[in-house]
Amino acid sequence: MKTLHKPTERVLLILETLSNDDGMTLSGLSLKTEISKSTIFPILKSLLHRKYISYDEKSGKYTLGISCAVLASSTFEKEYWLKMINAEMRKIVADCNEVCQMGVLDDSHVLYIDKVQSDQTVQLMSKIGTRLPAIHSALGKALLYQYSDKQIMELYPDGFKPLTAHSVGQLDYLRRQLNDVALKGYAVDDREINEDTVCFAVPLKQRDKILAAISVSMPYFRATEEKSKHIIELLINARAKIEHNLNNLHDINNY
Repeated sequence: MKTLHKPTERVLLILETLSNDDGMTLSGLSLKTEISKSTIFPILKSLLHRKYISYDEKSGKYTLGISCAVLASSTFEKEYWLKMINAEMRKIVADCNEVCQMGVLDDSHVLYIDKVQSDQTVQLMSKIGTRLPAIHSALGKALLYQYSDKQIMELYPDGFKPLTAHSVGQLDYLRRQLNDVALKGYAVDDREINEDTVCFAVPLKQRDKILAAISVSMPYFRATEEKSKHIIELLINARAKIEHNLNNLHDINNY
């Protein structure tokens, strides 16, 4: 039998242990894995830095992080909810023939964890793992709309840095956009990330908790009023189906 690499085994054991629990303290992890606190702590620090785990200061517990969701998204059979959402995204793309993406909030950015491409000659070029400022993207606004002004400024202590001439630059303007998400049910990025791209997004909730968001992006020249309205309807209908399924599942870990 080949000798296994002990440091690697420890990392995998920690992740596997956390995957089977709602959250564990340093002491609990040490006890469960039989790894000393002095050995396990620097491993946790590295995993936190790479976002493979998260830490809740109030409870003192560690849970799996969003980087694990990115890995899981490449093997959908491991995660029913990702597979189910991907199926709805494919239906959207089949109908409107524009790219559909899913993202989660990563501090002040949106992390793209899934994508279904269209067959348009001119289309948005992006990839899973991309991170973009949440305040400028439709996905980000869909994820942030329940945040207070104070919470938003804590994410952006140095203020907003516009990416295009259309990007939001002030909190009061962003607040109006976020209020629109609450009122209309969808968020809009009108050339805020890219001068040539328009995007619409809806939040996905499980029992009123936002887990992720899905969006449809298209070139500005194809964003007619009729097509935009149709895409918004597709997104809202998909959200209803997804949330119905999510609410029939056990609580999903917070990625």
